Amino acid sequence: MTVANAEPTSAPRSSPAARSGTTKSAPQTVTWYANNPAARSQVVLACLDDPGRLRKDRDCINAQQASVTIALREARSRTGSLNPATTGFWANDPEARANKILVCKRNPQLQYCGVALRSLQIEAKAARR
Repeated sequence: MTVANAEPTSAPRSSPAARSGTTKSAPQTVTWYANNPAARSQVVLACLDDPGRLRKDRDCINAQQASVTIALREARSRTGSLNPATTGFWANDPEARANKILVCKRNPQLQYCGVALRSLQIEAKAARR
């Protein structure tokens, strides 16, 4: 469901839905706005245009929080794993992996030495194919 095909009901005059020319019965959730970027953009623009009146509107709050949620999802997808106990962490930062392997040569008891080395081995094996 999108705002464009929502069931017509009367929306409060101060709601972003009323300001953008669409109507709906109840405020949408953060998840809904995260999954409906066109509607989220319309509502966020309406809220930015009149923050004095719409600052506490539930749709404004939910649409803006959905924008944050989407930004976090995208950032996490670009950075990969943030857990040094995974090979993906070391594969995403080859320079840190090389440094870790060098340090581990002197002190193999350090944490994550095996994972960093395994990450390099996986990469080398994939390159040979």
